[in-house]
Amino acid sequence: MAHKLLDITPTPQVLVALTRTPISPLDALSELIDNAIDSFRAAATAGKPSPVRQVIIEIPSAAEVSRGEGLVRVRDTGPGLSEEQIADSMRAGFSSKNHFDTLGLFGMGFNIATGKLGRITRVVSARAQDPHAIQVTLDLPKLIQEQSFAAEAEQVPKPPGLTHGTVVEIRGWWPDGDGNSGFIRNLAKLPRKTLRDRLGRRYASLLRTDSSTPVIISVNGERCQPFEHCVWSKERFVERQSHGKVPARIDFDEQISRARRCLHDGTDFGVSATCPRCGGTESRQVVHRVRGWVGIQRFDDQNDFGIDLIRNGRVIRVAEKAAFFEFADESTGRSEREYPIDQQYGRIVGEVHLDQVPVDFQKQNFQQATDEWQDAMRYLRGGSLLPTKWSDEERNESPVSRLFQGYRKVRNFGRSDMYMGQYNPAKGKADRISRDTERAYHQKFLDREPGYYTDEKWWELVETAGEPPIQELPECGDCGFQNTPAAEECGGCGQVLNGKTCLSADCRKQIPRSSTACPHCATSQVPTVQLPWKCAFCSSENKAGDESCNVCGSIKGAPHPASPEALALASTKEPDYCASQLMVALADGKMSSPLDIAAHTVHRPIIPAYGREPVPLVTGAAMGRITVYVDPTHPVFTAMGLRPEYLVATEAAQYLYSLHRNLQNQPGHTVAAMTAELLKQGWGDAVTDNADTVRGDIKELFSQITEKILLAPHAEDFYSELDETQQLALAESMIKSGADLAELGRLKSTGGYLRYCDRDTVTAFFARHSDSWFNGLVWQDPWPSEAEVGPLIAGKLREVLRLKYLRCLEDCASYMRYEQPERLIIVRARAAVDFLADKLS
Repeated sequence: MAHKLLDITPTPQVLVALTRTPISPLDALSELIDNAIDSFRAAATAGKPSPVRQVIIEIPSAAEVSRGEGLVRVRDTGPGLSEEQIADSMRAGFSSKNHFDTLGLFGMGFNIATGKLGRITRVVSARAQDPHAIQVTLDLPKLIQEQSFAAEAEQVPKPPGLTHGTVVEIRGWWPDGDGNSGFIRNLAKLPRKTLRDRLGRRYASLLRTDSSTPVIISVNGERCQPFEHCVWSKERFVERQSHGKVPARIDFDEQISRARRCLHDGTDFGVSATCPRCGGTESRQVVHRVRGWVGIQRFDDQNDFGIDLIRNGRVIRVAEKAAFFEFADESTGRSEREYPIDQQYGRIVGEVHLDQVPVDFQKQNFQQATDEWQDAMRYLRGGSLLPTKWSDEERNESPVSRLFQGYRKVRNFGRSDMYMGQYNPAKGKADRISRDTERAYHQKFLDREPGYYTDEKWWELVETAGEPPIQELPECGDCGFQNTPAAEECGGCGQVLNGKTCLSADCRKQIPRSSTACPHCATSQVPTVQLPWKCAFCSSENKAGDESCNVCGSIKGAPHPASPEALALASTKEPDYCASQLMVALADGKMSSPLDIAAHTVHRPIIPAYGREPVPLVTGAAMGRITVYVDPTHPVFTAMGLRPEYLVATEAAQYLYSLHRNLQNQPGHTVAAMTAELLKQGWGDAVTDNADTVRGDIKELFSQITEKILLAPHAEDFYSELDETQQLALAESMIKSGADLAELGRLKSTGGYLRYCDRDTVTAFFARHSDSWFNGLVWQDPWPSEAEVGPLIAGKLREVLRLKYLRCLEDCASYMRYEQPERLIIVRARAAVDFLADKLS
């Protein structure tokens, strides 16, 4: 039978097809960084380590990309490549890298990354021993047109400054309509600080100066700083009765196993002399090691916790939670979250290196079905974290389990649960510190302030959380003697400090307040007045002939001013707080009877008793109906930010609870459970906003706007329009941020000074130069064109559009000046920030 060889060389369209691989711009850039880092490792393995391990990145501006200009350039200071090595790097599917020490794994990362970014890639590489450099250009449209995979390599003079190393340049952006047309735009419009921060998190272990082989990565001339976890030092610990001392940080470097692996495809040789997959004989003994640390963050957060998983210096999973905090029940096939379960906030963090565990094609996750992954997880977290699921002989002593047992709850602020707190005299114990204080401490950590970068200042608030403040001892004005706060007479000279006037008209001297008889004239200080009637408000007894109370002035016979009867005459119905036909499921499975809630707002404080502080509301109840009288000016609503609907729902829940006291010992029959159900039924999403969440969203909005307007064409002109007050505020902001005022001249020309302007100044920039903010620079909306609608209509449309955005910016900026904004102000600010955030480009 005749045999014929078939040519199955792929067409150049394969390279274009690779560019459709769904990766992010950051992932594409990371592929090129990975190749540079691998070249450093290759040089070290060959015995010629690079003296400076640096990756220099240049990213075009969004304006350049929109004009079809600029380029992406990634340069390294590695040993450089030969012609064959450059060809191999461009050949899709080829990889000479081993599977153990490198970041690039599959031989197609270069083609995907460069092809996603642009159509034309130029590689220039120089080796120290060569007198020239090698240049290769990969032009995808040209390859398709010529139906050839050939790319010409040419010898060129070494570019200035490139003694050795490799430069990769990508240009020729994909046109509109192509699937990759928006890829480079997304990278270009990403704020440079955000890009540096993300790279600083992804390559943190390589960027740190204490690394055995540190790497320097810079973006557009500014160095990426390594991400740092804000954790307690390993010397801190808590003590638990069942687990003893549990340190706040646990370091480990453990050999799990070892295997003989094929150098070509990484397959385990097992007991065979050849690779079971490729038949090769070249192998290497690979140690399966788990190293790193897990620890406790100094603050807890709903999202900002979890463990970074790293392979060969690059973070593959940022803040991984599911692998460590969810338990897969083999009997049911379901995953159950185990941490956090006692509250919504977590604080276990860490960095774990899993160099031997393979990752998926796009380096988004580890291959969790492999033995290497399973062995690592058994060491790191063991089985279930919950002791209730352990067998009688079992104890989970894995690093994550130890932290879980020691720090799963935060209920006792101070040393007990290692959390910052402050003494609350009303409760007689420690309370948690405010979130604002935590954020201020964290910013000082990021700024590396002494005592805050390390944990000494944080620890002071842990140790003193339960200590009452030292009481101030009042001094006598005559002799200066320090007395106890309760002293009525000076212990040094006898001067009356807290007194009253003697009741005797002939004496009228000052005597101690608690005296029952005057020490000077012996007159009794106890009134002996006959009081025929008692005041309903202050309970004072009055003479029979008195028409009003001598103490509080209440009219004789008037109802208590805080009673429902009196409040009904001094209130207005408030529909927003009302609800009708509410029913909840009771603990015995039955539904409660329908309940109507009538709510009124009162026009004066509700004082429950004479001399007492006002209360937020009062409730009257009848069968199937409660009437609630609310004082919306009470500090619990204005200062503490509590919504009236919460307390109205609580009163309704208390009423239902009291109607079904026969269920009080059954699980689930609680006022809290009923309150939650009533809130959901009666008010739903209307009660979710509060002053702090709106304030946080406004800060984030202005942060994003500031990064975008640095590219505004009028940024330099606007500086000359700042008044003296604005310029002074700018200078103070730069000083506070640690910036050099000598840099102000450069920042003026680049627009960088806007980073230090306050929100009112940013708003003023928009008011004066609104047109440059539209068409995608800051806002998505287009700026009305005279060519489309004529100058008159365009002018009116522009003014309407400008005023709409300006009013929202002013609402947001002014909101930040309110210490205790009223509910309607919160609602207005919420609407403004939502509108503007939705319009961001």
